[in-house]
Amino acid sequence: MTEREKVSVPAFVPEIIEAGTYPATVVEIRALHGDYGPYAMWVFQPDGYSEDARPAGFTSLSAARSGKAMEWARRILGKSDATDTLYGKDMKDKRPNINWGEDELKGGRCSIVVEKKWNEDEEVYRNVVANVLPEAAGAPEEDEDFSEIPW
Repeated sequence: MTEREKVSVPAFVPEIIEAGTYPATVVEIRALHGDYGPYAMWVFQPDGYSEDARPAGFTSLSAARSGKAMEWARRILGKSDATDTLYGKDMKDKRPNINWGEDELKGGRCSIVVEKKWNEDEEVYRNVVANVLPEAAGAPEEDEDFSEIPW
């Protein structure tokens, strides 16, 4: 008689980080297809966190000059210093139309604005990237030493 092999498959539980702005690196950009058509999932690695903490943001696959994806790509490549959530739509300056995708952006540095959202269906928290900023825009300011100010 042989001993049967037991199966045990652990569930992946992502590391959830608090809402905030974090310096990060672009890990990958996946093309996915949903109920409303194709879209892109942008995966980021925030500095100082494990590979289990990789929040994602979502955009269309549009090459439109005023599109969210185009502006995120410009910010990652250093071609835009905008920090608004309208992705530069109200800005009057001209910004370049650029090629974007994983080949151009993987390994790129930026700051990500992360939201922590409750998922009712799964009863767990999830992180979502709400905005991508130029790298320097999200850098935390150093604490100033006010003890040396002569009052």
